[in-house]
Amino acid sequence: MPRYHFHLRTPDGLQWDPEGVSFDNLEDAYLDVCQGITMIAADLAHAGASWESLMRSAFEISDAEGHFLMDVAFTEVLAPDRKPSRSSRVLDRKARAEVERTRRLIAAVGRERDALYANLSETHALLARLRALDIGGHGHRQP
Repeated sequence: MPRYHFHLRTPDGLQWDPEGVSFDNLEDAYLDVCQGITMIAADLAHAGASWESLMRSAFEISDAEGHFLMDVAFTEVLAPDRKPSRSSRVLDRKARAEVERTRRLIAAVGRERDALYANLSETHALLARLRALDIGGHGHRQP
């Protein structure tokens, strides 16, 4: 069963979850964190966090290897009908552009890898031909 870590990001910083929790899948982890946000927000508010601070908080979900999977903003749960701000729309647009750029880079790296493997394969074939000619590293034919 996969293990997910829920790192709490607030305006004050990031609180790491070193232990994590096991769930069947990311969707179950997401639903669990959504249920927990109301309790966490209440605890933070009781500790003195402002509404604005809560609206700028989120859980970052990562897998057991530490790879970021998704974030769950407190606004998703505490203010679901709230219209996204202009800055969040700009950030969303930037994020989509960055995802597309990453896809292009991954494709380019894949093409480079394929070219490298082709060159490596050709090099192996040339070395095999060289060995078959018994020239090796001597630079001339053996009598």
